Amino acid sequence: MKPGLFSLLFLLLVVSCSTPRPVQVMHVRQMEALAGQEGFYYALPRTVLNIDVTVTKTEKIPGPFAEYAGKYLGLTDVIRDKSVNYDLSDIKISSYAEPDPTQFYFVKYDPEAFEEKPFYISFTESGLIKSVNTYFDSESYKLALEEQNEYGYQEGEATFDYFIDTNLKEKIDTIVQMVIKDTVIVERQIFQSSWVEKGKETRAKEVADFIMKLRNQKMDLISGFQEIPYQKETIEYMHKEINKIESSYLDLFTGMTSTSKIKYRFSYLPDKSAVGRHRQIFRFCNEEGLFPASRRDKGTMVTLELQRSETTRQPEVFIRRNTDPKIKEYGFYYRIPEHAKVTIKQGETIKADARMLITQFGTIASLPSENLEIEFYPNTGFIKSVGKIQK
Repeated sequence: MKPGLFSLLFLLLVVSCSTPRPVQVMHVRQMEALAGQEGFYYALPRTVLNIDVTVTKTEKIPGPFAEYAGKYLGLTDVIRDKSVNYDLSDIKISSYAEPDPTQFYFVKYDPEAFEEKPFYISFTESGLIKSVNTYFDSESYKLALEEQNEYGYQEGEATFDYFIDTNLKEKIDTIVQMVIKDTVIVERQIFQSSWVEKGKETRAKEVADFIMKLRNQKMDLISGFQEIPYQKETIEYMHKEINKIESSYLDLFTGMTSTSKIKYRFSYLPDKSAVGRHRQIFRFCNEEGLFPASRRDKGTMVTLELQRSETTRQPEVFIRRNTDPKIKEYGFYYRIPEHAKVTIKQGETIKADARMLITQFGTIASLPSENLEIEFYPNTGFIKSVGKIQK
C-alpha cells in the first residue's frame, strides 16, 4: 500500500471515530456516574392486566300471602322460602400500558447536528415515547385508549306494594241489657262500634278478590262490554296498566325475585419469572359471593395463569450474540413485544381466556445512532415506522 493512501485512510478513520453522533441514548443506570448532561428522558411501557368480574346476586323473597296462593288463586308455583344466590356471571380481561420503572432512558443529542432541521420528540402524558422527528396522530391514539368505567355495587332490592285497603276493619257488637223498671222488664239493645286489625287471611282474601275484579275488568275491556268505542291505542294502554296493577298484587302471593350486579376490578402485573404459575385472585362461593384470596374457609379459589408464546426468544438470542461491547453509542431503544395466553380458572373450570401482547415478556433492541424519523406504538414500545431524515 502506498504511504499516501495509508495516511488518507488513517485520517478518515480518525475523523469518523471522533465525529459525535447526533443522537445518543443511554439507560439511566449507565449514566449514574455522569454529571452535567442535558437531554430528554423517556420510558418504555410494561403491560398491566385488568380483570373485571361481574357477580349476579339473585334474591328470592316469599310473598306475605304465599300460604293462601293455592286456596284463593289456585297458584302452586310460588316462592316459599327466602334465599340468596350468587353467580360468577362474567369475567373480562383487558390491559393497559404504564411506564416500566426499569426501562427509563436518557436521550443526549448534539444541537449542532440539527441546526438545519429541528430535533423533537413526542411523549405521552405518562412519559412513554410516541415519535421522533415525525408527526404523531394523537386522535387515533386517544381512540385506542381503554374506555373508563365506573365499578361498584348497584343495589337492586325488591319491595312489595301491599294493600288495596286499610289494614283495619270496623267491628260492630250488639250488647243486650235487661232493664227492670218498676214491674216491667225492658230489653235494651246497644250497638257498639270499634276498629280492629284484620287477620292475615282476611287481607289475603281481599287482595285475591281485587285481582279477580281486575281480571273481569280486562275481559270487559277486550270483549267490548264497556259499550264505549275506545280507540285501539286507548284500549292497549288501559290493558297494559291493568296488567301492571295485577302483577304487583300477584307478587303478594307468588313472591318476588330481585336481581342485582356487583362489579369488581383486579389488576395484575405479569412477570416473566411467574410464567406457568397459578396466581390467586379471589375466592368465590354461590351462597355468599366473592371473598379475598386469603379467606381459606370460603368457596373455591379463582386463579390466573400466563403462558408465553416464546416468539421473541430467537430475536433475543440473536441480539445478545451480535451486540458489540465496543460500541458505546446507541440510538433509541424499543421493545419487541410477545403474545401470551391468559387463563382464569375457578378451581379446574376455565371461566375466561384471552391472547394478548405482554410487552415485558418480549425483548429490548436499539436503533442505530442516526438522524431518523421514528414512530412508536406507545402501548407496546414497538416501532410503527422508521425512516432516514432527508438532508
